[in-house]
Amino acid sequence: MGLIKTIFGYFFVLVATFWAIGFIAFAGVAIGMKYRPLEKSEAIVVLTGGNDRIKEAIRLLEENNAPRLFISGVDGNVTGFHLLKEVAPEIQEKIELGHWAKTTRMNAIETAEWVQKNNIHSIILVTSFYHIPRSLLEVKRALPDLRISPFAVFPKSFGESTNWLHTRYAWQLFLEYHKFLVDYFFKG
Repeated sequence: MGLIKTIFGYFFVLVATFWAIGFIAFAGVAIGMKYRPLEKSEAIVVLTGGNDRIKEAIRLLEENNAPRLFISGVDGNVTGFHLLKEVAPEIQEKIELGHWAKTTRMNAIETAEWVQKNNIHSIILVTSFYHIPRSLLEVKRALPDLRISPFAVFPKSFGESTNWLHTRYAWQLFLEYHKFLVDYFFKG
């Protein structure tokens, strides 16, 4: 019985060590994700659900980083008029809404359908910093040949200090790591 407890103890320590190393690596990727534009992107895709995602995607569109924008996962009750009422009409013309995605995996499928329908080969993917690793995983699974330039949206309060560790963003990062692990190991 003592040998079994020892083996179980070592196994637990090994798993906990791998979990911790993985979380540190995941957090490092999410926090260190800086936007590096491709030579030319054919579209911007934003996944709804986090603060300032849509606003940042529209800003990228207005700055001519790509000629069109797809917003995936818009609530079915939200119209373009309500969502884009403060956006100039000439910019609104370049925006399409996807209404059926409710999860990150569904965002990837909705994006894949839109990308294929429009014969797009490169996108700027906009989402919250903590959501970038899992979003990239899912979109790459749905569209393995698509060139993706990730654009991580950070909260305004997120700076060089570690004060953010005491906010909901640390919790979001923790949750996203576990969702990433499930998606990576069990849904692939």
